[in-house]
Amino acid sequence: MRRALLIILVPLLLMTAGVGAPAAAAAARPVTTSANAEARMGKVGAPPRSARAAARLVFKRPELRPENRAATHRRPTKAQLARFRRQSDMPYRSRVSGQYAGTTDQVIQWAAFKHRIPVDLARAVAVVESYWVMSTLGDNGDSFGLFQMRRPYHCCLPFMQRDAAFNADYWGAIVRAFYDGRQTWLNTVDGNGRGYTSGDLWGSLGVWASGRWHDGSAETYIAKVKQVLDERTWTTENFRRYYTVAGRPVDRGPR
Repeated sequence: MRRALLIILVPLLLMTAGVGAPAAAAAARPVTTSANAEARMGKVGAPPRSARAAARLVFKRPELRPENRAATHRRPTKAQLARFRRQSDMPYRSRVSGQYAGTTDQVIQWAAFKHRIPVDLARAVAVVESYWVMSTLGDNGDSFGLFQMRRPYHCCLPFMQRDAAFNADYWGAIVRAFYDGRQTWLNTVDGNGRGYTSGDLWGSLGVWASGRWHDGSAETYIAKVKQVLDERTWTTENFRRYYTVAGRPVDRGPR
């Protein structure tokens, strides 16, 4: 009887462990906050993951912005990437490929994993920049997409506006370039709040918005990102209900 009971219980325990493991792993994933984001940033000079390696780390997530679907499944062509690499002066342009397709959240995850940036931090920046709406236009029609790539400072249209993974990939690469100390031109211009240096995560985010290192505009932007990160805005019901039709927000009701 005891042996029979063991025969029944052992497979049952194994099945339970197998079912519970993914949920436990998900629950155990650390939450990034403004207090610990710097500690979770890949070290200065850390090489990017390949597009495939980053894709393997992405968790499945539902599409909260169905209007993004075409953009999140569109990838730049070889000719477009060749043009981008000829015209861009961004130090890590060779790292940008945009070769990923998924939901909006998965695209953001992929870019963050690829460039070793905390995923929740990338999610927070995308909230501040576009509320995760790929069709967002900013700066009087000069900034585009999830992370608001701005012409003429970044290249290239039309795919920086139309291809979500390229848009996110470029943002991740340029943030790493700032973080790794590759943007030394910052020490040749006026208007910085302090001297440019590597290993400054918040400075690397602020300069994306203001074009200067820790100036007043950058500090305001950094504060917004920190607030969204700590509030985890992308998990709220109001965020999930936000939807656009022909560029206009529509409340689609509880989901």
